[in-house]
Parts: sequence; structure tokens; C-alpha cells
Amino acid sequence: MIIQNWSDTCLVRADRRAVGHIFFAVAVFGVVLMIGWLWLTVLSVPVVLELAAPGLRHFFTRRGTLRLIERFPWRPVSVSFVPGRRIGRQAYLRVDGSENNLRLPELPERARVLIRHTGRVWIAGPDERGRVVAMTRGLAFLTRGRVVER
Repeated sequence: MIIQNWSDTCLVRADRRAVGHIFFAVAVFGVVLMIGWLWLTVLSVPVVLELAAPGLRHFFTRRGTLRLIERFPWRPVSVSFVPGRRIGRQAYLRVDGSENNLRLPELPERARVLIRHTGRVWIAGPDERGRVVAMTRGLAFLTRGRVVER
């Protein structure tokens, strides 16, 4: 029951974070439109989409995230970061006792610090396609990920 309440808290925070990404992107685009230069508006579209991408990804995958949480129980796993595999906010985690890694497409720095400190994440899954939901304890953070080969 406690884990379910914590995962609900993490999901609400993920929703808020996603809305924040989308609102920030819309605000940036609004400022660009107010400037009124056509070439700046055209050039800003890819930047605005990149700013909104984490929020859009969250809402497009939310239903699948809820299915994974309902289908699989949460379980703690010991992890460490794979050296040299950081690309932007994406993270690769080596799972102790497994021949596979976890790829998390969106992992903010404060969650990285917590994972480095504790060496643990809670996961639900993986399903038959290798999708997992990862959650941290002590910081309300939840994201989708995928199991990848080492």
C-alpha cells in the first residue's frame, strides 16, 4: 500500500513536470510570435518541439505506464551507471545480477545524484517487449525505460 501511494505521488509529479515542459515551450513560442519576424518563427519550431518533447513523450506513454504499474509489482533493484553512456538526459543503468542494462530516456540530475548515492531504483516490469517503469525512493520521480542488451 505504501509503495502504491508513493508511485501515485511520483506519477502526479511526472504529470506536473510534463505540463511544465509543454507550457514552457508554448511560452517560448509565444514570445517568438510576439517578436513577429517570420524567419525567427520558422527557425524556432524545432527548438520549441525539443523543449516540449519530454512532456509530450510522457503523455503519449502514460496509458502504457499505468498498465505496467498495474500488471507488475514494484521491486527494488541494485543499479550503477554505465560509464561513458550518458547522452544528454538519457541514462544507462547496469542492473546487478543481470546481463541487461536499463535505458532511461529522461533522468534529471537530482535523480542521478540519488541513484548514485543509494544504488537502487524500483522497477515495475519488464514486459515481453522490454518496457519498464522506474521509480526512485526519497525523490518523487518516475519514468518509462527499456531493457537493453549490454
